[in-house]
Amino acid sequence: MNDAARPLRHAIVGVGATVLGMHRAALSLPTVQLVGVTDVHAAVAAQRAEELGCPAFPDYRTLLAEARPEVVVIMTPHPFHAEIAIAALEAGAHVLCEKPMAVHVGEADAMIAAAERTGRLLAVSLQFRHRPEVIAAKRLLNDGVLGELQRVDVVACWTRATRYYRQVPWRGTWKGEGGGVLMNQAPHNLDLACYLAGQPSRVVAWTRTRLQPIQAEDTAHAMLAWPGGALGSIHVSTAEANTGDRIDLFGTGGRLTIRLGSLDVEVYGTDLRQHVEETPELWSTPAARPLPVALPPGEADHAAVYRDLHAAILDGTSLAADGAQGRLSLELANAITLSSQRDVAVDLPLDRAAYATLLAELRAAHP
Repeated sequence: MNDAARPLRHAIVGVGATVLGMHRAALSLPTVQLVGVTDVHAAVAAQRAEELGCPAFPDYRTLLAEARPEVVVIMTPHPFHAEIAIAALEAGAHVLCEKPMAVHVGEADAMIAAAERTGRLLAVSLQFRHRPEVIAAKRLLNDGVLGELQRVDVVACWTRATRYYRQVPWRGTWKGEGGGVLMNQAPHNLDLACYLAGQPSRVVAWTRTRLQPIQAEDTAHAMLAWPGGALGSIHVSTAEANTGDRIDLFGTGGRLTIRLGSLDVEVYGTDLRQHVEETPELWSTPAARPLPVALPPGEADHAAVYRDLHAAILDGTSLAADGAQGRLSLELANAITLSSQRDVAVDLPLDRAAYATLLAELRAAHP
């Protein structure tokens, strides 16, 4: 980014959100000038405004009209993301939206269309894409180190206490979150599956509410197929013992495993396609060796997301996660829910009307 880059006028909608803590360091960047905040809880907005040294506004429309921000950061619960993002884009601001970008993919479509119509940028806060091990893995995949991709497996389990869901009434509800673990904890993991392997073409899934006192799912398991023939699985849960996050990708040229802060890579001396064709042995596998990989510097924090957006605004670079990229994980989450609730295989792109109908039914059944 240009060292002489000017500060951009930022405003925050939903400043009372817990996630503000993750944004605070980014708000100190030299490219950030905070010109206003708002929240549905006026007292909270006033307190945060005093802490951050900017004015508080009674609602987001007043903020847009009077503060005239160049960047609007949306931290509200995601059922409100689409409405606020579209209004901000139409007011001439760029938008940084927390994950998930919306409740259902039809809302995401409308947000993307608004960005295209207004010529503004729509960024989604998917900071896992900035993890050094993910950046290195993406480069290896782009370079063809794994050969032809054959399998992708994602596991992510984070134990949550009952009191976590009882802290705020909208968590884990169909009317509030529009889902459970798929909409709250799993978006980053779903995003990495799509980011590294591309969007799947078919989903067969099962969701369960096993331990948590919520309407929606606390556990989801999906079997996936990709257009190129690769198969895979995703398992996410807040009702199992914490095992952390792990992604395994297997190809004809090797395999890689991504964990938080680490990347393990193994490459085959001979591509599996050639090996099975030429080896005289009936039971054999290609010789393998570890591939040392130097991870690039950096951290997967919100400051990285802000820097990425600011570079796109000021220098015209490409966003790491624009609206279309942010939609991938949401569409996959919706497809998993639709497959489980209807007990059918779901093809992607997702049938928007079918999912909207299902969501309306679930909300009507759980007012």
